[in-house]
Amino acid sequence: MPPRISVRPADIKPMLPWTVLAERDGPGHLVPTVIGSAVDDILRVSLTGLNLFDHWSEELGAQMDEFYSSITDTPCGGFMVRSLETSGGLLKDYISSLFPLVGASGKVDRVFGLISVSKEEPLLASFGRPEDIETSVTDMSFIDIGFGVP
Repeated sequence: MPPRISVRPADIKPMLPWTVLAERDGPGHLVPTVIGSAVDDILRVSLTGLNLFDHWSEELGAQMDEFYSSITDTPCGGFMVRSLETSGGLLKDYISSLFPLVGASGKVDRVFGLISVSKEEPLLASFGRPEDIETSVTDMSFIDIGFGVP
């Protein structure tokens, strides 16, 4: 399992606009520490530094907690497709490919991901808040990286 420190921005420069790095400090905690500029541009919402569980419904939070716990606890990769909806439009395919990383503590407590989308126009007409986006999961699966899958 690679440590977080081995993910050097210079090595992944072409992917950086679509990259996400998040801290996972147990249940109910997922804080993006890096979100690529292309992700921010398409969402028109900045999620960097926010605990995403504070902005998800209880039902979605439970689903996401199980998903992210599996990624860090198994450990394994994760693949998720979401629909994101706002008053300004619908983004049907917000696709995340996520992988666990070992943090400075020696625990698997980081998640590295690449995002792809099927829409070129921004989701919101102007820069908004996380609460402006409704999220529903349309597909979720796990990727065996040598430790099995849940």
